[in-house]
Amino acid sequence: MLLNIKKIKDLHEKESCNTCLGIAMYWEGRYHYYNGNFAEAIPFFESAVKTAFEAGDDYTSNKSLTLLSGIYFSINNYPNAEKYANQLIAKGEAQDEISDALIDGYFMKGLINDDQSYYSLAITNYNKADSLNSIKKGPNFHTYQAKLYNNLSIVFIQIKDFEKAEKYLKKTEINYKKGNNIEGLNSVKQNFGYLKIEQGKYQEAIDLLSETNIFYKELKMKHREGESNYLLGRAYYGLDQYGEAIQHLDESLVAFKNAGDTLNSGLSHKYIGDSYLKINNTEKSNYHFKQALEIFNSLNAHRNQLNTLKSYSNLFEKTKDYKKALELFKEVDSINSIFQIKQNEKSVFELETKYQTKKKEQEIALLQAKNETVEIQKKNQRNLLLGGLGLTSIAGIFLFFGFRNRKKINNKLRELDMMKSSFFENISHEFRTPLSLIAGPVEQQLQKPDIDPSEQKNLTIAKRNTKRLLTLVDQLLDLSKLEAGHFELKVQQGDLGLFLKSLTSSFDYLAHENNQTYAVKINIPESIYYFDADALEKIITNLISNALKYSPDGESIKITGDIQHQKLHLTIKNSGAPLSQEALQTIFNRFARIDEQTAGTGIGLALSKELVTLHKGTIHAYSEAPWTSFVITLPVTESAFSDAEKIKGMIVETAFAKAKKTSSQTEITAEEPDIFSKDTNPILLIVDDNADLRTYVSSLFEDTYTIYTAQDGSEGFEIASSMVPDLIITDLMMPKDDGITLTRNCKTAETTSHIPMIMLTAKAGDENQLIGLENGADAYITKPFNTEILKTTVYNLLETRKKLQERFSQEVVLIPKDMAVNSADERFLENLKEIVETQIIESDFTTESFSKALGMSRMQLHRKLKALTGLSATEFIRSQRLKLAAQLLKKSDINVSQVGYAVGFNNHSYFTKCFKEQYGVSPSDYAKKS
Repeated sequence: MLLNIKKIKDLHEKESCNTCLGIAMYWEGRYHYYNGNFAEAIPFFESAVKTAFEAGDDYTSNKSLTLLSGIYFSINNYPNAEKYANQLIAKGEAQDEISDALIDGYFMKGLINDDQSYYSLAITNYNKADSLNSIKKGPNFHTYQAKLYNNLSIVFIQIKDFEKAEKYLKKTEINYKKGNNIEGLNSVKQNFGYLKIEQGKYQEAIDLLSETNIFYKELKMKHREGESNYLLGRAYYGLDQYGEAIQHLDESLVAFKNAGDTLNSGLSHKYIGDSYLKINNTEKSNYHFKQALEIFNSLNAHRNQLNTLKSYSNLFEKTKDYKKALELFKEVDSINSIFQIKQNEKSVFELETKYQTKKKEQEIALLQAKNETVEIQKKNQRNLLLGGLGLTSIAGIFLFFGFRNRKKINNKLRELDMMKSSFFENISHEFRTPLSLIAGPVEQQLQKPDIDPSEQKNLTIAKRNTKRLLTLVDQLLDLSKLEAGHFELKVQQGDLGLFLKSLTSSFDYLAHENNQTYAVKINIPESIYYFDADALEKIITNLISNALKYSPDGESIKITGDIQHQKLHLTIKNSGAPLSQEALQTIFNRFARIDEQTAGTGIGLALSKELVTLHKGTIHAYSEAPWTSFVITLPVTESAFSDAEKIKGMIVETAFAKAKKTSSQTEITAEEPDIFSKDTNPILLIVDDNADLRTYVSSLFEDTYTIYTAQDGSEGFEIASSMVPDLIITDLMMPKDDGITLTRNCKTAETTSHIPMIMLTAKAGDENQLIGLENGADAYITKPFNTEILKTTVYNLLETRKKLQERFSQEVVLIPKDMAVNSADERFLENLKEIVETQIIESDFTTESFSKALGMSRMQLHRKLKALTGLSATEFIRSQRLKLAAQLLKKSDINVSQVGYAVGFNNHSYFTKCFKEQYGVSPSDYAKKS
C-alpha cells in the first residue's frame, strides 16, 4: 500500500498534480488510521483536506474531514471532533444536491452525542443522516445505512432497549450483506457480542467476539482488535473466568494506549482492577483503579468515575480499611450530585437544541410560504387555472397508468403464487397415486400369516420409506401453501399439557432403540389454552425427529415446556451434534444443509419456522458444545388470535392420539452380526448412513457371506482395520468421513490396502465416478442399482483376488512388484519378504513373532495373508519353509535329514510329512529327481 502511495507522490512531483498529492496524503493517513496510529494519521489528513480543497477534489477533502472527526472522537477530543463534523455539514448545505459530506457530518454528530451520553440528540442526528441517505441513494447507500443502524443499535443497548437494539443490528446485517462488506459484518457481530454481554448471555458473547478478534488480528486493525479484546474481557469477567478476562483486557489496554484512546484505556483499567479484586490481588487492583480514576477525572467522565469509585470502595472494604472506604463513599455522593446536575443540564441542552431546530425549520417554512404567496399573486389567474388543470391532467394520467401497472403486477404475482401453489398441489397428488399403488400391495403382503422372515424385513423397509416419501411430499405442499397464504390457522381450545405429553412420549421407543437418554419435563398448569393442534404437532415432530436423528448413540435429548407470560415456552435440546455459527445463520432456510455429507432435505426446519410464525410465535436455534437447542415461544391465549383463526369445539385426545410410536418392533432394522464371528465365509463390510439400505444390501449377500455394517466412513475404517474384510461396499455421501475418505484411508493403510472397494452412490455423472476411481475405488455403481450387477461385480472382484492367490502358490520366490495391486500392498510385501528371508529359518519363528515384526495383530495378519496368498499365517510360514527346503534339495549336497532343521523344522518326521503333502513326494525322492 505504501509503495502505491509513493508512486502517486512521484507523479505529483513529475507533473505538479495537486489532486494526486491530496489523494496520496489521504491514503497515507488512512494507512496509519487503520493501524491505530492516530497521532501519525492527523497531519496527513489535515494536508489532504487543504490540498484536495485547493485542487477542487471535494471527495478526498470530505473523506479526510470525516476521518479527522473520527480520530478526534476516538481519542475523546470532542470539541475538535465536532468542529470537523460541523465543517462537513456546512460544506454539504452549501451544495445544491444532497452530498456525502452532509450525511457524514450528521453521522459524526450522532457519534459524538452518543459518546457524551446525549442519547436523544444522537438518535436525532442519526435519523437525519438516515433520511438524507435514503433520499440520495448513492452507490454506498447500503454501507451508509448499515453504519447508521449499527450505531443506533449501540445507543439502544446503552439505554437498555434491547429489543430495538436487536432490530437495528439485524437491519445492519442485511445491508452489509447486500454490499458484501465483510468488515462491516464483523462489526455487526462485535455489536451483537456487546448486546449479549449487556443481556448477561456471556458465553454467546464469547462465541461471537472470538471470531471478530481473529478477523481484526489478521487484518492488523489494532484499535478494533482492542475493542474486541475489551468486550471479551468483560464477557469472561461475567463468567467468573478472571484469568482469561485479565489477559484480554491487558491486550485491549495496549491497543487503546497506542491509539491514544484515553476513555477506553480508562475502561480497560477499571475492569482489570475489578478482575484482580475478584482473585484477591489487591495491589494490582489498587494500581488499575487509580489509573482509571485519573483518566476519568481528566475527562470529567462522571458516570465512569462513579462506577470506578464504587469498585474502589469495595477494595478498601475487602482490605478492612473502612476509613478509606467511607471517604470514597462520600466522594461517590459528591460526584453523584454533580452527575445529576450535569444530567439536568444535558436535558435542558437537548430540549433547547430541539426547540432551536424546530424554530429554525418553522422560520424556513414560513419564509418559503411568504415567497410562494407573492409569486402566486403576481401570476395571471388564467395561466394559474390552465397550469393547474394541466398539472392535474398530467398527474391524473401518471396516477392512472401507475395504478393500472401496479394492478397488473399485483395480479400477475397473485397468478404466479396460485400457479406455484397449484403446481405443488398437483404434483403432490401425482406422487400420491403411485405411492398408494406401492403401499397397498406391500401392506397386503405384510398381512399374510406365512410370510418369509427375509421378505417381511424387505417389505417393512419398503413400507417405512413409502411413508417417509409421503411425509416429504406433504411438507413441500405445506410450505407452498404457507408461501401463497393459503395455509390457515385453525385454533381450538384444548388441554395443552396432555397434548404435549402424548406427542413427546411417542418418541420414547426410538430413543431407547438408539441408546439415547430421552428426558421430558412438561409443566403446564391446568387451564384452557388455544392452539392449532396440527401445526404444533408438525413443529414438534420435526424438531424431535431431528434431535434423535443427528445425536449419536449414547447422547441425550431433553425437552422442557412451561407457560411464561401467557405464552408456551418449549425447548428441545440434544447433545453430541453442536452447530457452527455459520450453520445457525441459515438453519431455517429452505433446503439448507450443514454440509454435503449431512443427511436430510432441508425442508423440515423451514416448515417449522413458517408454522411458528403463522402461530404468531418465535423460534431460535442456539449451539454451545455439546448442546444444540431450539427454543419456541407461542401465544396460547384466546386474545392472541382473531375470530377468523378460531374454530369452535375442543381438541379431543383422538385429534392428536394419531402420534403413534415412531418405530415399532417390526420396523427396527435387523440386528447386525457380531463382528468377531468365527464364520469362514468371505467377509463383506457394508458402509452406509441409511439403516434401511444397509439392511437391504446385507440381505442380498447374507446367505454366502459374513456381513458387517457401519453407518459412516469413520466407523467403517475402524471395522475394516480390525476385521480386514474381503470386500467393502460403501456409500459416497455420509456424515463424519465420506466414502472418498474411507476409500483413501483403506487404500493407504498396509492392513487394508488390498481390499477391493465398491462405491454405491446416488451421485451420478462421469466427474463423480472419476473422483471415486482416482481415490482407489475398484468399482462405481449408481443408485438405484440393479442387484444382479452388484452381485456380479462383487463376485468378479473376489475371483480376481483368487487368481492372485493361485499365482502366489506357484511362485518359488516372493516378488512384491508382481503380486502387489498398489504401492501400499507392495510396501507390505517388501517388509514381508525381508522378515521371511531373515527369520524363516529360526525354529522359534511363530505367527505371534511374525505379526509383531509386521506391526499387526494376529487377526489382521491372518486376514491380510489369506486375502493376498490364500494361506493363513501358519500355512504361509510352513509354505515358505518348504519352498526354501525344495531349493536346498535341488542345489545343495546337504544331507536330507539336515534340510528340515536348516529351514526351521524341529521334527524330521513332521518335515517329511509336510513336504510330501505339498510336493507329492518325500524329500529324499525329490532330491534324487533333482
